[in-house]
Amino acid sequence: MSRWWPESARRSTALAAVLLSVAVFALGWWGIREFVSVQLSRDAVRSTRAQLDRVADAYRLGALDSAVLSGDAQFEVVADDGRAVVHSTQLSRLDPAWRPLPPAPVGAPDGWTTTTTEALHPGTHPQWREYRTYTVVGTVVDNVPAALVEPTGRTGSTVAEGLAPSTSGAHYRLTVYLFVLPWDTLNTLKLFDETLAVFVPVAVLLTALVAWLAAGRALRPVEAIRRELAEVSASQLGRRVPVPRSRDEIARLANTTNATLDRLQHTHEQQERFVADASHELRSPLANLRTGLEVALAHPERADWPAVAERSLLDVGRLHRITADLLQLAVDPGGVARVPVDLADVVREQVAERSAGSGKPAVRSFVDGPAVVLGEPVQLERLLRNLLDNAVRHASSAVTVTVGHHAGTVVLEVLDDGPGIPPAERERVFDRFARLDDARTRDAGGSGLGLTLAREIARRHGGSLVVADSATGACLLVRLPAEGA
Repeated sequence: MSRWWPESARRSTALAAVLLSVAVFALGWWGIREFVSVQLSRDAVRSTRAQLDRVADAYRLGALDSAVLSGDAQFEVVADDGRAVVHSTQLSRLDPAWRPLPPAPVGAPDGWTTTTTEALHPGTHPQWREYRTYTVVGTVVDNVPAALVEPTGRTGSTVAEGLAPSTSGAHYRLTVYLFVLPWDTLNTLKLFDETLAVFVPVAVLLTALVAWLAAGRALRPVEAIRRELAEVSASQLGRRVPVPRSRDEIARLANTTNATLDRLQHTHEQQERFVADASHELRSPLANLRTGLEVALAHPERADWPAVAERSLLDVGRLHRITADLLQLAVDPGGVARVPVDLADVVREQVAERSAGSGKPAVRSFVDGPAVVLGEPVQLERLLRNLLDNAVRHASSAVTVTVGHHAGTVVLEVLDDGPGIPPAERERVFDRFARLDDARTRDAGGSGLGLTLAREIARRHGGSLVVADSATGACLLVRLPAEGA
C-alpha cells in the first residue's frame, strides 16, 4: 500500500469517492464548458452574420442610415484596390498599427461570403485583455455608387459616418467585414465558472461525507464480526459472530465465518476426544503390560516366561487394535476417494473367511443380487468386519448377514442370537468405550471402538447404522445410498 494512501477501509473508501468525484466533476466541468462555448460562439457568428447582411442590404438599397451597429462594433469596408473605405474607431483604438483587411478575390460575385480570423495588437494600450484573435465574417457588395463610398479612409461608429456629397459617377465593389464580438460568450462562461467554482467543492464535500457515512454503516457488521472473532479462543470455540439481517456479502461472510467456526469446534472436540480416549483406554493395557513385565523381571527364576510373553502379546494386540481404531476415527474423510463397491462381494469374502474357523458361532449370509455403493473399499470392509466381530463375540451359536435393496438404498443386516441390546442402550453402544451393565460388556477381545467406528464409516458414506428390533439377539442395520440412486 502506498504511504500516502490510508490503511483504513473507511478512509480509503471516502478518499476514493473524493478522487472519483473530483475527476467526474472536473471532466463534466470541462466538457460542459466546451459545449457551451462552442454553442455560444456559433450563436455569436450567426448573429454577426445577420448584422453583416443588414449592412450589405443597406449598401444595395442606398440607405446606410438603416445600417445601425452597436457602439462597440468592430467593422471595416475595403475597396477592390485595398484602400479602407471606412472602419470602426474601435479598431484604431485597440490596434493603432492596424492595416486594412484584404479585399475579396477578383471575380468574387455580389453576396460572396468569407469567414477568417484576425488578431489585434493593442501595443501600449492598457486594455491588454483585447490582445486576442477574433473571428471575422465578410461579404461582397457590388456596384455601390460613389455617394455611399467617398471619401475613403474614414473612421467612425457607423459605415455612413464621414460621407460627403459626391458628383462622381464611379461605382465600387466593396468587401464588408464585421468582427464577431466574444463578450456575451465570455460573460456566460465566466458566470458558469464562478457558479461551478462554488458548486463543485460543495458537491465533493457532500460526496466525501456520504461515502464516509455509508462506509461506516457498511463496515459496522464487519467490526462486530472482528470483535467477536477476537474473543474466540481454544476455551471459547462456541462463540459465533453476529449475522446481519441483510442478505449482502457481509451476511454471507458472517455465515461462512460461523460455518468455519463450527468446523473448527468440531475438529477441536474431535481432537480432545481422541486425546481423552487414547489416554484413558491405553492406560489400562500399558499398565498391565508393564506390571506383568516388572513382576517377571523381579523374580526371573520363578517366572513362566512363555506365559508372560503370551499375556504381553495379548496386551500388545489390544494396544494395536485400540490405536488403529482411534487413528481411523481421527482421519479426515474429506479426501477419501469414492469408487463403485459391490457390498455383496464384501459380505461373501468376510463370511467365507469366518466360516473356515472352528469352535466359533456359525456365520451365514443371504445376498439378494449385486449391491453396489459408492465408497472407499477398505473402509467399507472395515465396517462389515467390525459388525461381524461384535456379533461373533456375543452370539450363542449363529450370526446371519443379509444384503438387500430398499427405496434406493443398500440394506446390510447383521443379526446374532446373543443376549441382545436393551432398547434404552441402543444409542449408547455407539459411544466410544461404552460399557453395558449386562452380558454385552466389552470383553478382552474388543477395543470398545468397533461400533463407534462402524457408524462413523456409514456416516461418511452418506448412510446410517442403527440397532433395529429383532426377536432374538441384536440386529445391527446399515443403510447406504445405492449407486445411481
